[in-house]
Amino acid sequence: MAKLPYLSRNDLAENDRFIWDDFVKVRGTEPGNIHRTVANAPNLLRRFVDLANELRNGTQLDPKLRELALLTVGRLTGAEYEFVHHWNMALRLGVRREQLEQLAQFESSAEFNQDERAVMRYAAEATSNVKVSDATFEALRRLLDNRRIMELVMNVAIYNAVARIIVPCGIELEPGAKKN
Repeated sequence: MAKLPYLSRNDLAENDRFIWDDFVKVRGTEPGNIHRTVANAPNLLRRFVDLANELRNGTQLDPKLRELALLTVGRLTGAEYEFVHHWNMALRLGVRREQLEQLAQFESSAEFNQDERAVMRYAAEATSNVKVSDATFEALRRLLDNRRIMELVMNVAIYNAVARIIVPCGIELEPGAKKN
């Protein structure tokens, strides 16, 4: 159960409604419950949306790898809202359903290649331990340049923070939202 209200555009002060309008313009959809919750602090909502948009649209990291990392974060943190939304996004981006069904067994599943395992291992270690092993980081160095490593690091860090908004605030899936 949500512990903070899900605000609507009309709940925002007149001078903050542009944040909502910009979201709709960029994403082509109404804000979800995560955004409607963060809207309780509109000064933070603007930066939250800008950062999320940049992580999604402004990076060079392969979007499939990004989604596998974010699903790893969502699974390990128990953030169902994050997990379901990124499950569906991963499917839209071409991640195979068979892979999604094997997320918990990524290390041993034949559904994942070495590169995908390296990214998911990083996400798992950073989420569960914060510190990652040298071997895990070296595997990223063999796969990605410094820019893409930093983009992965930021995605995993920010979506760990997002999970720590979702779970304590009890953010629920929107009506009708489910894994496809």
